[in-house]
Amino acid sequence: MRLWLIPALAFMLLVAGCGRDDQKSSGTITLTSELYDAGSYYYALGLSFDEAEAVPTLPDQYRADITVNAGPVTTGGPVVAYLTVNTLKPPFALIGTYGSESEAGSAFDGLKNVGTVTYIDLAVPLAANQVWVVKARDDRYAKLRIIDVSLTLTPDSRATCTFEWVYQPDGSATFP
Repeated sequence: MRLWLIPALAFMLLVAGCGRDDQKSSGTITLTSELYDAGSYYYALGLSFDEAEAVPTLPDQYRADITVNAGPVTTGGPVVAYLTVNTLKPPFALIGTYGSESEAGSAFDGLKNVGTVTYIDLAVPLAANQVWVVKARDDRYAKLRIIDVSLTLTPDSRATCTFEWVYQPDGSATFP
């Protein structure tokens, strides 16, 4: 009579275990360097690969993997849009700049392995139709296809960047 309980429990465990591999590892996002007032400090929104969404760049939390900024990258240089990553090692490698959105999309889709690349500190110069590889925290990789970049030069310069991303959470240098 209690023998039906064993298959029922096994089925429940199987169903409960299914769907746990639902971490989102790709998407398209628009980030801006706009600052928000949090009382005693300001924050922007950055992309968290683990959470697959925009998260605040709060000083007591390190959730954001990538942020977009506007400013000079050299002393006395022009204000430009660029991407940053919160890591001590150079995280960005430019794979290529392409003449059209379709060429950039094909290169992005065809990028299956990081390969041998040279990393730099910032994703600059940042422009549409570029493909970048990012080595984020904990040496995990992502690839980015820059769709659109805009820069507003005002007393408080602001950058906006829209990009497609694919993240490899297992730490391998191979993309699905």
